[in-house]
Amino acid sequence: MRGWLSVGVVAAVLVGAGPAQAWWHPCAVAPPPVHFETRTVTCYRTEYRTEWREVQRTVLRCVPETKPQEITETVMVPQPRERQETFTVLVPTTREETRERTVLRCELRPEQRQRTYMMPEITYQERKFTVRIPEWKEEQRKETVLVPETYEETREYTYTALRSVAEKVKRQVCSYERVSMPICDPCTGLTMLVCKLVPNVREIEETVTRCVPELRKGSYKVLVCRPHQETRNVTVRVPSFREEQRTERVPITNWREKTETYTVQVPVQRPVKETYKVQVCENRPEQRTRTVRYVEYKPETRKRTVQVTSYRTEQQVVTERVPVTRCVQVPYQVSVCVPVCAW
Repeated sequence: MRGWLSVGVVAAVLVGAGPAQAWWHPCAVAPPPVHFETRTVTCYRTEYRTEWREVQRTVLRCVPETKPQEITETVMVPQPRERQETFTVLVPTTREETRERTVLRCELRPEQRQRTYMMPEITYQERKFTVRIPEWKEEQRKETVLVPETYEETREYTYTALRSVAEKVKRQVCSYERVSMPICDPCTGLTMLVCKLVPNVREIEETVTRCVPELRKGSYKVLVCRPHQETRNVTVRVPSFREEQRTERVPITNWREKTETYTVQVPVQRPVKETYKVQVCENRPEQRTRTVRYVEYKPETRKRTVQVTSYRTEQQVVTERVPVTRCVQVPYQVSVCVPVCAW
C-alpha cells in the first residue's frame, strides 16, 4: 500500500506542474520500477452452525380409561317362511309348415363343335455312325514303393505334479455383538435404550493346505514307422480304343394338320319351383305353481355389556432437544498478487 501511495504522489506532482512549467525542467522524471509479490491475506466467511439444546416443556397427554357399560340394542332376528306363487312360462312347441322356393337346375344339352390340331407322323431312316470301342492290353513296368518298417523307441516327457503344503493364514471374521444404544422417541421426546446388533471384525489364524506344482520327468515307449524304398515289377493294363462303323434306324417326326368334329355337353340352367317342409318353433304360455322360501326379519331388544374407552387430559413435563442456529465468522487464507514499488 505504501508503494501505491508514493506512485500516486509523484503522479499528482507531475499533473499539477502542467505543460506551462515543463519547458524549463531540465529532464523528465522517470517512473519508479514496480514488481509484483505474492502475499497471503486473511479473509473471513460467514458460516451457520446448528447446535442442539435441551429445553423442558409442558405438554398435554391423553390418558385412556376403560370401564364396562351396559347398552340396549335392537337386532333383526331372521325367521324363514314359505309361500305359494303362480308364474307363467313359455313352453316351446314345434309344428311342421310347407313352403315354396325357386331353385336353378342344371341340364346338359349336346352340342357339335370342331377343332384343329397337329398330328405327328413318325418315319424311320437309316444312318451310319462311328463308335470307339475300348480295349485293354497288358504291359510290364517298374515302380518304386515305400515299404514300412516298425521299431520301438523310448521317449522322455515332462509333466507337472501337485504337492500339498500346509501353511498358516490370517483372515478377518465378522461377528455380531449386542450393544445397548440410546434413541429418542419423536412422539414423546423421551430417551430409551434399545438392543442392536453391531458388527465386530476380528482376526483369526487358521491352517490351510495349498497345492504347489512340481516338474517331474517320465518315459514311455512308442512304435515308430520308418518306410524304405523298394523297386518292384508290376503288370498294368493300358486302355486303348478301336473305331468301328455301325448302322442305326433313326425316327423322324413330321407334323400335319387334322380337323375333327366332337360332341360336348353344354350346361343350361332353368328355374324350377319346389315345395319343402320346415319345422317351426313356437312358444306357448303355461301357468305353473311353485313354493318360494323367504326370510322375514323381526325386531328384538337385547342387552349386552361393552367396554367403553374415554380419554382424560394430563399435563406432563418433557425434555426436548431443540436445534439452535448461530452465525460464526470463520477465517481462511488467500494468496494474492500485489504490485510493490522499488523506492
